[in-house]
Amino acid sequence: MTGTGRYHPWQTQRCVTSIDLRLCLSCKEAEQLKDWLCQVLVTLLSLCEGFWAVPGPRLRPSDPRAEFDSIVNLARNLLSDTKNLFNHFKNRYPAEGEHKLETLPVLSMNAVELANIQVSGGLARLSSDLQCYQRHFEWLRKAAPLLRPMEHDIGTVHVRLERLLKRLEHLMVKLSLPRPNDPLPTLPSHGTHWSVVQAGHAIVHSFHLYLDWAARALVLIRNKL
Repeated sequence: MTGTGRYHPWQTQRCVTSIDLRLCLSCKEAEQLKDWLCQVLVTLLSLCEGFWAVPGPRLRPSDPRAEFDSIVNLARNLLSDTKNLFNHFKNRYPAEGEHKLETLPVLSMNAVELANIQVSGGLARLSSDLQCYQRHFEWLRKAAPLLRPMEHDIGTVHVRLERLLKRLEHLMVKLSLPRPNDPLPTLPSHGTHWSVVQAGHAIVHSFHLYLDWAARALVLIRNKL
């Protein structure tokens, strides 16, 4: 302002420039604040995701329950394979009536007995029964020339049965439990094609029912360790 009370043009331009600078600084600060808030938000989200992804407490490898969980999974997978074999066998060799073999394990435990199953006695029975089924599947596998379309399915179940039995016996050794020494059944020589088919129906159907029981029994025994 001059002595006459008027603004010179250069003074007005300086005021406008000052206001523009302040506005530019405010915009830059706002952008910086926005970027900073975004970084904080991303960091917080990553921390939350990491927290949600943290798994629950894992059992130590030396804990027998960890090995037992693996055995339960093996039994369930074997049950699924046996169910497929059972359905394929029925479709390939339809047969009326019920087929039985006296050499197969007898499943007679009711619901009350199953609920009261004990670790030592339950594992001993499972080991003994699985050894018996292993002998029957060995017999059935040797009859492959008479059941050639089913050879692969029978072999898959037999191999996984052996794996389950070995893991179960290893667990019994770790728990210092006595292993059963029951005599294995003596199976007849392979006869006619029809006799092998009848025996196959009996073995596969019996094993399918047994594994359904065994999977539940293993879970109950595991919970008592």
